[in-house]
Amino acid sequence: MKKILLLLALVGFGSICSSAFAATFKGKVIDADTKEPIEGAVVVAVWHEATSTISGASTRLKDVEECLTDNKGEWSIGGSTGKWGGAVTAIYTFLTGSYYTRPPEFIVFKPGYCSWPAGFGIDSCKGKLKPSGNDKLADGEPVELPRLTSREAKLRSLPTYIYEDSKYTPEELLAKQKEFLRLINEESRNLGLPELKMPKGPGK
Repeated sequence: MKKILLLLALVGFGSICSSAFAATFKGKVIDADTKEPIEGAVVVAVWHEATSTISGASTRLKDVEECLTDNKGEWSIGGSTGKWGGAVTAIYTFLTGSYYTRPPEFIVFKPGYCSWPAGFGIDSCKGKLKPSGNDKLADGEPVELPRLTSREAKLRSLPTYIYEDSKYTPEELLAKQKEFLRLINEESRNLGLPELKMPKGPGK
């Protein structure tokens, strides 16, 4: 009886802990040197959901949303706040096989600039690329992108689109990040690289 009550308590408490709320994430993208707004940068939000297994956490893609910055450098994306699972959530998902949504991860990209967060590993971006963490970007801290001049730095900063197994077909996933792919291909052409295309799923 005690074991049943404990399980019910974990399920009930886990359900509360694993809940997420809808929110609107917004911010601004500016030139790191001039502090002027950057228009036409793409901001991509990526949500994953996770569950606990014997071998550790297992994640899968849940959703992708994108938007372009306006002439003030401002952007806005709606979606789940998500949460980082604690011990109770881990036990709950392990017992039930359910998933919880994690906070979104962001990508910010504009051809000719350091991409966020890939640019943190590039010497010419270090010390200028801001903010330092995903949580700060989610809280609305302005994103500062340094300009790039060398081809090598632009190659290293070039991001890749999101392609993971999910509820979406490859075509649907492409449609959710068409602006991101458009800007990736624009920079690829500038660098003399072939354009990227969304791969087709099994049996396509």
